[in-house]
Amino acid sequence: MPTHIKRRALRECDGTALLVVLIVLLAIAAWSSSFVWLMNQQLTRAGARHRSAAALAVAEAGVHRALSILEGVAPDAPVPGRTWRTEEYAETIHVGSLDGQFTLALVDDSDGAIVVTSDGEVGGIARRLRARVYLDSPAQLAALYGASVVRLEHPPTAMFILPYGGVASPWIQVAAGRGIWLAGPDVAINNPSIPFQARPGPVDAPPETQASTAPPDPGPVRVWLGRGASVRLDQRSQPLSADELRAMGVNIEEIVQTSRPLPAAPDVDSGFYRSRAAGNTGNAGTNEAAGKFFGDDGLVRKRDSLYSPREWDLLLNYLNRGNGSGVLQGVVYVTGGMTLGEGRRLQIADGALITEGTVRLAKGSSLEVTHSAATRPLPGVVTLDKGELLVSPGATLRVHGLVYTQAFDVAGDARVDIVGSLLAGGSGFSFNNAGAAVVIRYDPAVLGTPGLLAPSGAPVIAWVARWEELP
Repeated sequence: MPTHIKRRALRECDGTALLVVLIVLLAIAAWSSSFVWLMNQQLTRAGARHRSAAALAVAEAGVHRALSILEGVAPDAPVPGRTWRTEEYAETIHVGSLDGQFTLALVDDSDGAIVVTSDGEVGGIARRLRARVYLDSPAQLAALYGASVVRLEHPPTAMFILPYGGVASPWIQVAAGRGIWLAGPDVAINNPSIPFQARPGPVDAPPETQASTAPPDPGPVRVWLGRGASVRLDQRSQPLSADELRAMGVNIEEIVQTSRPLPAAPDVDSGFYRSRAAGNTGNAGTNEAAGKFFGDDGLVRKRDSLYSPREWDLLLNYLNRGNGSGVLQGVVYVTGGMTLGEGRRLQIADGALITEGTVRLAKGSSLEVTHSAATRPLPGVVTLDKGELLVSPGATLRVHGLVYTQAFDVAGDARVDIVGSLLAGGSGFSFNNAGAAVVIRYDPAVLGTPGLLAPSGAPVIAWVARWEELP
């Protein structure tokens, strides 16, 4: 091959090789640039996620700061924290190597709740949380609270106090301001050898869809006593220690004795429940039917569930004649007391019975106030104006939610099934059980009961009923 042809071929090969090298270098440069860009994006996103998580933690810290203030002292004035409200209160905190800030707003809601909004900000990224907080009396931590004396009389008196709703056990099973009187060692308190029955609670599945609704086995009880109170076999006997009670066969864990009186029971905002009943039109059809049956034009036209004693008596008479469904709906308020006659029944679904006076359940009568998961925080029965709750032999009381009364008296072979708690704030015998079976399953949802007011000047606990993140 001539020399000039060889030279031309070599020059062409050199140009092709150079072009290939340039293409490879360009591809490497493009890949490198893409890799660097991708890493930068990943670092940016990771940093944003880290700052976002930190901002959420700062917002949570703000909510907890608000809870501590509400239970303590205001940060900017020497006043009780329970009265502290703000539209914009900020604090700076450190989250690892980052600086963050939360801004709090606290406003009152109509049902007694305090709405806490906390904005957490870290590195330009903000997260917002909102919590509904109730200020409760520590009395609401007990499954059975008696401001005065809790008395358990002769056998077959039986008490069962159990947990409900995800808690391991009630914080306190029985609290008594002036003491507990036992008729004798045969009175059963959480005796695992004695059978008992318990109906489904507000968040339990219906009985037909589950194998069993049996609650857990009863464990030993914790007793909380006020200053000077004690556990005795009767008024004149010597005080008994937890060890002595265990030796007698009483299923008890410990007795906590305070050096001060027990915290007072909360007050009830009757106006809140009157307004709820006044706005409850769920019983308008039953009112109309009862009014037509008895020829009462006022009851025919009545749309709300706020009843005078006369209207209430007519309604009960109508329901117990086998008319209608026999079930009332929502919050029902009676401007007087109530006597449920012998053999009569009253059922209230997804609501509460509020009376301005004593509620008496005659022999063989039955009162049921039940809730669903949506209405679980509502109280069950509230007796205002120093009203009591009296359950006669053979009667049945089944209640979801808080039972609030001055005194609770149950006798004979009556049956009481409460999923919530029982709070008796009277100065006489707060609770008296004379031969009945009483089951109380403590539901922590009672700490979010609307319409309760913690006593002024008394210690409070801040209970978060709901927690959510806002966009």
